[in-house]
Amino acid sequence: MGRNRLIAMLVVGGALALLHHLVPKAAERASWLYLVALPIGYGHLLGGLLFARARFRSTTLESAFLGVTALVLLGVYLWALQVDGLRFAVLVPMLLLSAWHIVENDLSLARSYRDALRQGGLPRDLRHHALALAGTLGIGLLALTTPTGGFYLRWGFGAALPWQWATIADLATAVLLYHAVSWILFFLDRARSLPAGAARRLRARLWWLHATPLAVNAALYVGWSEAHLLVASPVLYLFWSVLHALQTGMVRGLAPGNAA
Repeated sequence: MGRNRLIAMLVVGGALALLHHLVPKAAERASWLYLVALPIGYGHLLGGLLFARARFRSTTLESAFLGVTALVLLGVYLWALQVDGLRFAVLVPMLLLSAWHIVENDLSLARSYRDALRQGGLPRDLRHHALALAGTLGIGLLALTTPTGGFYLRWGFGAALPWQWATIADLATAVLLYHAVSWILFFLDRARSLPAGAARRLRARLWWLHATPLAVNAALYVGWSEAHLLVASPVLYLFWSVLHALQTGMVRGLAPGNAA
């Protein structure tokens, strides 16, 4: 797992360094970051959805109910973002939950390498969750050192932190890509332990799950910019990523007994 973490960090660091070199202006760079990072993230969300359906088959009525519920929640979420008094209260918990999911998954992936490359339920080990919480708060602190974080600190508390290191788009892209690349590497490792036919199917699924959103996003960017602005919205992606975190947590459940 240490090797995978290093590879994921090198991939993310290299991608961000290249974009900073090619597109030095933050506003222009953000559009390129989201052009690549968000569709890769959507590929990861699709993978989580297919994994859940493979484990828990639902009837058409149950699937329709869940779909309608998600759309209703989306409508409430978008409405709340238009209300000044609710926007901050809605976004912060959702951002923290999404960050917690990424940090906790990173810790769980490390455990899976000691358990035949199988991700188990959420551990009952308090140390595990303390580390996940510490990592989540670390990401939150980094977000406060961006210009966007500084704006909200000044708006809510009248003062911002004295240093700002990057943009919120840089941080969001780094965290999102690290999460997606870590999972891709994990499944590639799992494929090596499978029979040849099953390994090919798993690698093919990884390919089309991530390539399809990239292709659709690029097509919208070129041919239908209005739709692309909607689909590639970080705020919209946050909503689906939170649902993904809740869904995968419910699918995994709690690990039996006490985790080591």
